[in-house]
Amino acid sequence: MDGFARRKEQSKEEIRKAAWELFSQFGVERVSMADIARKAGVSQATIYNNFGSKEALAREFVSRSIEQLVQRVQDVLAPEQPYWDKLAAFIQFLAGVMAQEQPSPADSAIFTRSFDLLNDPEIQKIHTAAQEKMIQLLMGLIQEGKQQGQVEAELTDEAYGVYFKVFMGIFTDPALQPGFARNPRLMGDLGRLMIYGLSGEKRQR
Repeated sequence: MDGFARRKEQSKEEIRKAAWELFSQFGVERVSMADIARKAGVSQATIYNNFGSKEALAREFVSRSIEQLVQRVQDVLAPEQPYWDKLAAFIQFLAGVMAQEQPSPADSAIFTRSFDLLNDPEIQKIHTAAQEKMIQLLMGLIQEGKQQGQVEAELTDEAYGVYFKVFMGIFTDPALQPGFARNPRLMGDLGRLMIYGLSGEKRQR
């Protein structure tokens, strides 16, 4: 890579860093190209030449951020622990994310309240792929639960998959986000319903 290419790549990284910091702090919809240019110390023309549009920057931001979030979930489910402990750790992780007053870039991307951002076709694809990955991780956990005799083996994998898809939709739906903000324990209560069902902890254990 020659000097010009290095400078161009460095400029692109500075633009990405500026944009993602602003997106994380204010949300994609509230950040303008002028804001990004000012923070990165470049002209708006430079941003357009490198990325084409703010939407392209937003797609990169959401894509990388969701990858980070999925990796965090993977890390939560990775330790060698009993099924119930892993499932409880997963719910605790989600509750912690939803309770944060200042979410991380990954969290603000997947839990965005912006309908415009979620309606972008490319970002919809990113969210769908992430959701499928999360469901795969949870289905792996279900298999562990079956092996440990803690999960009903007669239910089909398809039924579990639909159940998890519905559950995932609860906390990624922008329309439901105000409820989590008003009631910090809501995510935990939904998690308990997921883990123990309507009968509660004592009968499930």
